Amino acid sequence: MFRSTTAYRKISKGYSKNLPEYLAFRYKRYPEFVYDQRPKPLKNEIPVFTLHSVEPAQFEEQLEYLSINGYQTTDADHLYEFIAGIKPIPEQTIVLTFDDGWRNLWDVVYPLLKKYKFQAVSFIIPGLIKETDIDHTNIEPLCTWQEIKIMHENKTIDFQSHTMYHSLIYTSPEIEDFVNPSFDYHKMNFNVPLFLDNGMEMISRKAELGMPIYENAPRFSGKNRYFDDAGIRKLCIEHVKHNGGVGFFKKPFWRKKLNDIVSEYRKMHVTTGYYESEQEKEEKLYTDLLESKKTIERKLPRKIVSHLGYPWWVGSDLAIEISKKAGYRTNFWGVIKERRTTNRAGDDPYRISRLLGDECIFRLPGEGRKPLRKIMKEKFMIYCKGLIKKLD
Repeated sequence: MFRSTTAYRKISKGYSKNLPEYLAFRYKRYPEFVYDQRPKPLKNEIPVFTLHSVEPAQFEEQLEYLSINGYQTTDADHLYEFIAGIKPIPEQTIVLTFDDGWRNLWDVVYPLLKKYKFQAVSFIIPGLIKETDIDHTNIEPLCTWQEIKIMHENKTIDFQSHTMYHSLIYTSPEIEDFVNPSFDYHKMNFNVPLFLDNGMEMISRKAELGMPIYENAPRFSGKNRYFDDAGIRKLCIEHVKHNGGVGFFKKPFWRKKLNDIVSEYRKMHVTTGYYESEQEKEEKLYTDLLESKKTIERKLPRKIVSHLGYPWWVGSDLAIEISKKAGYRTNFWGVIKERRTTNRAGDDPYRISRLLGDECIFRLPGEGRKPLRKIMKEKFMIYCKGLIKKLD
């Protein structure tokens, strides 16, 4: 069945994340400057752009465009003051945000921001960051604390919380895939949900071949976590090990074989899988956000962390309330359903909307503005290349 394949899972994950963005664009909930042929200068609104890793030439072109046309950037504290009505919104003001804190932030983004005298906000994952690159032959995928401290002290990048571990959780006992040679781990194993091993939380999420992957969702989606049956996991992993390892997945119907093993196990045993309680969920979310905030503040001199960017752009009403309790003043999402995708005074600071920078920055009013059709064509080609690469 196609929906059980790894290819289907990769496509489905990307579709689920980007669907709100597509619908917002399709039904013209993007800011007016994206669609208008001759947009008015930006005032009384602040578009917030989200990026991850950038290509040096393209990012410099974007910064040059912003510089030539008189745009200014701001940090998360000032954005809060503008939205809360504490200060008036300056004309031509935008926010650049970078999620995760990939090495590209240090190698490319930081030098170019300094060159053009711009600022950015970076939502980082303190539980996964290393102090330094101990082995320079194996460069860390994320920026190190040593590098982050330099960027912080230069006041070029405002570091805020992206939760402690950027976690996915299981949400039901329904298996949607098994770890296999084509499984999309993503960097830092972000696409592997948390699991317990001998009662210990596996923060590294290093999954062995054959491990079942159950239905899952971002940790802050508000859904209750399901803890999988360790017996099923062990049985599937052992079966793959004793039947060829990587070679097992070259056999026809390997996925059916693993599903049959799970079904037989469930017939013969009382499953030990279980859901967390509401109280446990709330305590875990609060601990995560508080620990993330305190870790960043401890690592960076004179830093106060008051802003949260949701991994995968997914939050919930519960996450908002817990973030308030943990001391956060804003929550940054992606495109938020049924609201405009720009930010103005009086908006809810716990529902800050963000746009993808790659296609929207060049639609800001100004000299050298790119046609929308050309931008969307370039985006589509990049998406297709990325999809082909994932499915290889």
